[in-house]
Amino acid sequence: MRKTGYIIALLALTLSWASCDNGYDCDLNNISHNNITFYTLADGQEVPYTEYSPLTVSLMVNGKDSIMVNHITEAAGVSLPMSYAQETDTVVFHYDDTTCDSLYVTHINKPFYQSMECGILMFHQIEKIRSTNVWIENAAIINNTVNFNGHENIRIYFYQ
Repeated sequence: MRKTGYIIALLALTLSWASCDNGYDCDLNNISHNNITFYTLADGQEVPYTEYSPLTVSLMVNGKDSIMVNHITEAAGVSLPMSYAQETDTVVFHYDDTTCDSLYVTHINKPFYQSMECGILMFHQIEKIRSTNVWIENAAIINNTVNFNGHENIRIYFYQ
């Protein structure tokens, strides 16, 4: 009888543990990122650009400068979160203490309902971009859908 009680208790514990697994794998990093890559044009060819001095990249949020990446060197690009509350994100590229460029990314926020357990995620659709032209020669939208796939969204062309 004692053995039967042990087996029933073990079976009940196993069933209760299995019932806690709902089968949903909610993404822990539920913020979609804008993937910006750096290029230059050399003899009419696009070439990855990594020859800048240490670069600091920040976002302007509610009029305040928030550093996202500090003093990177030889990076092929950056991956930055996008705002849920603003229609235009301002990305500032600080090349040194006195020189910087700004990239203005106008986007539409698109709520995406994943599940009751995971909640609502926010994707974005880039509508247009513009930039200042201190070191940035041009900027182009490569993929206007910003989600969790990690694809390149914006390509920046620096002067050579």
